[in-house]
This record gives sequence, structure tokens and C-alpha cells, in this order.
Amino acid sequence: MAFVRIAAFWTLWCCHAMKTLVDQEAANADAVAKCYSGPEQNVWELVMGKQIDIGGASSTLELAQRAGVGPGMKGVELNCNNGGGMRALVRLAGVDSMIGVDLTKSVVETGRKRTEEEGLSDKIRFINKNSLENGLPDASADFVYSKDAWCYMPDKQKIIDQAARIVKAGGKVMFTDWIEGEGLSDQEAQRYLSLMTFPAIPTVKEYARMLEKGGFEVEIAENSGRYLPAMNSYVHMLKRQAVYDAKKLLNWDDEAYNKLISDFEFMAKLAQEGKIIQGMFVGRKRDVTRDL
Repeated sequence: MAFVRIAAFWTLWCCHAMKTLVDQEAANADAVAKCYSGPEQNVWELVMGKQIDIGGASSTLELAQRAGVGPGMKGVELNCNNGGGMRALVRLAGVDSMIGVDLTKSVVETGRKRTEEEGLSDKIRFINKNSLENGLPDASADFVYSKDAWCYMPDKQKIIDQAARIVKAGGKVMFTDWIEGEGLSDQEAQRYLSLMTFPAIPTVKEYARMLEKGGFEVEIAENSGRYLPAMNSYVHMLKRQAVYDAKKLLNWDDEAYNKLISDFEFMAKLAQEGKIIQGMFVGRKRDVTRDL
């Protein structure tokens, strides 16, 4: 009987297919860069702040503490946007230095400017490239980091493999991402992936499996619990607190504003129902020589 239950579990595990956007061209690198070169970037900063991820610095510091990342370490952020997370790690967690990679030129330029304004240019460097073609040396970082940004990668395994290549043996990968919870229908998935310009959305288990395949020992793979309160907060900001600011960012286009509210309410509903969550992950790169 136990064998039958285990076999049934693995059948369900293997048969689950990661949900992907039907129109993959609508979420390619150019489409993502276009989104973050226009008003969408500014709308996200309006509701999220300059960290532009769920939880901002508090979430980054929690992730660093749980991963054992801190003073004296050198890290890399793949898909770094404007580098807000890197600045938090250097200033608040005592990380020695960071290198951030992002494809979108405008956010990299913003990141360099803000980093210089904060007097951190000697500790933080930006590379304006595709994170899969970053040119960084093998085993050159103590950790690789990302916050809510690998959701834009069509092949999540490739970005995890890049992290495994860059980080030293025994080093860490730590990241959060927007992922599938439970009960997300195909129709809901298509609308969500399309409005967010996401090519695909994995589950906690799927990400954990990819980490293992990439050569990491999974230490944390869980729901952060931050997605629902964040979405509720964003809807409140856009409908109650920052109406003028949001409409200004959208060039006073009422139709665009109403669509924005509809999209955020849809995401908040998915969050309320547990269908979309923020996952938190930490993995340790296996030291093959030690394990032998």
C-alpha cells in the first residue's frame, strides 16, 4: 500500500507541466526590456519603492540572514534591475562587493546613477548584458542573488546553471520569485503570464528540482508569505493613496489607469486564493571534491 501511494505521488509530480505563455514572443527579451524602459517600471517603483521587489530591503535581509550571507562576501545579482537589492546587501548586510547584470539599458543607467549618489560605486558594478551571457569567471562569487526577476527567464534551468557556474563550491544561491501556488487554471495562467510578460511560471517543487539538477543542495524552498499582503498594499496605493501619481505616470489616460487597477485586482485575487505566491529559495553548491 505504501508503495502504491509513493508511485501515485511520483506520477502526479512527473505529470505536472510547468505553465507557459502560449505566445512566447510576447515575453521575449525585447518585450521585457520594453516594459522596463517605459511607464511600467515607474508604476512598480511607485507601489514597491526603489527596491522594486516584494518586501524590499526587509525581504533581502531576511534572505541574506537565512542563507548566511554577510560581511566579507562577494556576490553577483543576475537580472538586477536598478540594483536596489545590491545596495541593500552592501549597506545593510555588510556584503563586501556586488556585480549586477541586467539586459535593460535604462534600468542599468538608473542603477549606476543611484549607486553613485549613495557613494557605493566602489563596491557595486553593473554589466549591461543578458544574464545568460554575463562573461563572469567561473567560481568567482561567494553567492548569487536575485529578487523576483527570474520569472522573466524562459528557461529557468539555464539561469540556475549560470548561478552554479559563477558561485564557488560551498557558496550559495539565494532568490525569491513569483511562482504558481495551488489551483491556478490554464485560463488564469495565460492572463497572468501575459500581463506580467512572464514566459513561464514554476512551482516551489519545480524550482527545487531545478536547483538540485544544477548542483545545489536545497536548504530552503518555501512560500515567503509576502505576496498576498504586498498585492493588497499595491491595490490600496493605486486606488486610494497614489491615484494622482499613477495617472500622471500613465499620461492622464483613464482607460490605461482603469486597466491597471483591473490587472492589480486580478493579481490580488489570485494571491487571496493562493494561486500565485512568492517563493523563497536558498541552495548550497555541492563541493564535489569534498563529497567524494
